[in-house]
Amino acid sequence: MEQKIQKRQIKILFEDEWVLALDKPSLMPSHTLYSQVNEGQLTCESWLRLSRPKESFFLAHRLDTGTSGVLLFAKTEAIFNQLRELFKLKKIKKQYVAWSEITPERQSLVPTLSLPHPIDWNLAHHPKSRKRMIAIPPDKRRSIRGKPMKAISIIHGVREEDYLGIPALRFDLEIVTGVMHQIRVHMQELGFALIGDGIYEKVVRQKTPRLALHARRIEFELDGYRYGIESEYQEDSSG
Repeated sequence: MEQKIQKRQIKILFEDEWVLALDKPSLMPSHTLYSQVNEGQLTCESWLRLSRPKESFFLAHRLDTGTSGVLLFAKTEAIFNQLRELFKLKKIKKQYVAWSEITPERQSLVPTLSLPHPIDWNLAHHPKSRKRMIAIPPDKRRSIRGKPMKAISIIHGVREEDYLGIPALRFDLEIVTGVMHQIRVHMQELGFALIGDGIYEKVVRQKTPRLALHARRIEFELDGYRYGIESEYQEDSSG
């Protein structure tokens, strides 16, 4: 396991006596309890604990395995509980960048987005798949598994920008809530499935190495201190 740690160093974006933020690579799971993690597979959580075994870290939130960017840890249980309360009260601002391949149909949809464009559609587990979530827009009735979960995303900006050589629409987003696959499902329902999304994109390019979703910035206030932690997207952020 030590060889794996040395081979795959992860950048620490920020650290003080209360919190630590990693620059999570795409394709590395956030935490060790992820249901699809094979025994011995390195995760962001295990990397941190194995590389600094004498310290305590508490994962404050999670990112999908394919998503890169800011991943926040608390360094004490008391701070973890404070962060958990801030997430519950929606007092932590989470900003993302996502890319959808340009098609004529998608280009025609862009003018319908009055910015900022809120997406207030509940999400629920797909009735026939444990891997999928499903959006429930107000004008649609759908079979679901379990109870619907409140999910709010906001599109703040959209522009054309190549993504790994693919002509794409770049979306700057904020999520108010934190439901599994929230941005991926909301964008797919809007008609802008993300590049490299093997679950929600109908046509997946074989040469796309990763999901085109990046957690760019997280902002919050803790005991009077204002945090703003940012991750610059890198083309090699698949780790």
